[in-house]
Amino acid sequence: MKELITLMRRYFLPGVLFCGIAFAQQAPAGSAQPGPVTGLVPDHATISVENLEQEAAWYGRVLGFTVYSKSETNPDFLNWHLMIPGYRIDLVKYKGSKRPARVDPLYLQQGWTHVVFHVEDVAAAWKTLQALQVEVKVNKDAKGVPIQLLIEDPEGNQIEIRRNLLV
Repeated sequence: MKELITLMRRYFLPGVLFCGIAFAQQAPAGSAQPGPVTGLVPDHATISVENLEQEAAWYGRVLGFTVYSKSETNPDFLNWHLMIPGYRIDLVKYKGSKRPARVDPLYLQQGWTHVVFHVEDVAAAWKTLQALQVEVKVNKDAKGVPIQLLIEDPEGNQIEIRRNLLV
């Protein structure tokens, strides 16, 4: 019986709470306002680059991506698909595109600013990046434990590696 009460506290009660919140957030019957898209699962990110070969090699060496396929039928738009289990990054090269001069403050340009991956062990990822001689900016929690790593690919695109905040 004690185990049943523990299970109910752990799973049933939070479920009831979340269902109640979800129900309370529903639009009134007859409302013309549609709800959000549900069931979204991350698929891929696309990064515009100048040097496909250099970028693909870096993403392979540092993050374990492999080139899955290349779309090179249009010389004005080259698209390489890089994969790791569960995720893809497309590297695209548009004819004539140029990277703006680095101005830093990181977020001066509008739009997506970086790609984020989570790992179980941020400290282990940090050690691996150091062994690969990748420059890393480390953010730590109040106890000094690394929780976020910021790195850049050879063309300056930022990648964040952090602990999983979704669990």
